[in-house]
Amino acid sequence: MNNRIFLIFLLVTPLIVIIGSTLAFNLGYSPENTKNNGTFFDSYFEVDPRSLVDESGSEIEFEDGKWVLGVYYNNDLNFENALYLMRQLNVALNRDIFKLKRIFVQSKSFQPNAKLLDDFPRIEIFNDVNDGFINQIEKNTTDYFSTPRIFVIDPYGRAVMFFDASMDPKLILKDLKVLI
Repeated sequence: MNNRIFLIFLLVTPLIVIIGSTLAFNLGYSPENTKNNGTFFDSYFEVDPRSLVDESGSEIEFEDGKWVLGVYYNNDLNFENALYLMRQLNVALNRDIFKLKRIFVQSKSFQPNAKLLDDFPRIEIFNDVNDGFINQIEKNTTDYFSTPRIFVIDPYGRAVMFFDASMDPKLILKDLKVLI
């Protein structure tokens, strides 16, 4: 008798779980917001590797499996804060430091003083050919260039989210650890 009740309990438990989860899904029970601290682009977009070319003429590569943190240089912004924050976040990742690469994107019309970038070693510099990347950013956000921001590109080449450079670095690091 005792074994029979235990057997019925074992057989009914998966049915209760399946019925409960189906009801919860159909009734619309779900979390209200995401828990990330960054801001998602209106819709993620594929970054065309041909639009980001370095000084040697090589296109950006997404096949290496690394996440990309980047800053887009716009002439009127204080971008040094964002570059400094990117470097600090990269160091704070500790053992995951090699899962991330840092890039600096500039358009042909606005180029910073090369001396400023000397303070940030191991940052890859790319030119936005024909302003293809900036057009994608502006199409998928509103007011992106109002403050310095750091964008995130996943290992498959999709720009997913961005962070304000004035945000608490601990919150950004928390998001990056979840992503990476």
